[in-house]
Amino acid sequence: MNADAEEKLWVRAAQRGEAEAFAALVARHHRGVRACLVARMQDPHEAEDLAQEVFLTAYRKLDGFDPERPLAPWLRRIALNLLRNHWRKFRAQAIGGNAELASLLDERIAADCGPAREPQLHAALRDCLERMDGPARELLHRRYGEEESVRELSDRLQRGYSALTMQLHRLREILAECIGRKVRDLESTT
Repeated sequence: MNADAEEKLWVRAAQRGEAEAFAALVARHHRGVRACLVARMQDPHEAEDLAQEVFLTAYRKLDGFDPERPLAPWLRRIALNLLRNHWRKFRAQAIGGNAELASLLDERIAADCGPAREPQLHAALRDCLERMDGPARELLHRRYGEEESVRELSDRLQRGYSALTMQLHRLREILAECIGRKVRDLESTT
């Protein structure tokens, strides 16, 4: 029996409620579904989670599937629809990037100090960082010093992606305020 005929038998058996038949379909198509998602997502763990969701959705909708049609395109269509929904629902607003911090510092340098005071600005930044509590300073160091992505930090710290982006945003605001105060103090003493 060829693979297509075997797959049609498995689909019909799964439609009758035979769990082993559905497990065989999952085993056959899991790699292809996962590859379809990994190619479109940055995080392979999220792709794996979404692949599992594809098969849950397929299991619930299997009764409406025509066993005479190929299963792989149907599963990919489910995967792409779930991916589209995932992007809509979980689209993170990037507020934790190096470019944003660099832009903030460049604005402060240009507006508050000018090139002649860059050394003072860097000293102010170091002083402001030293005044931060250990975990906040460590988070900033990992994100901007070691350039770990927010996703990597989220996995490492077992914290939500959105919560980390918000914390990084608040920490950058605190740094900006601290640097601004120090620059104003420098200007008032000169």
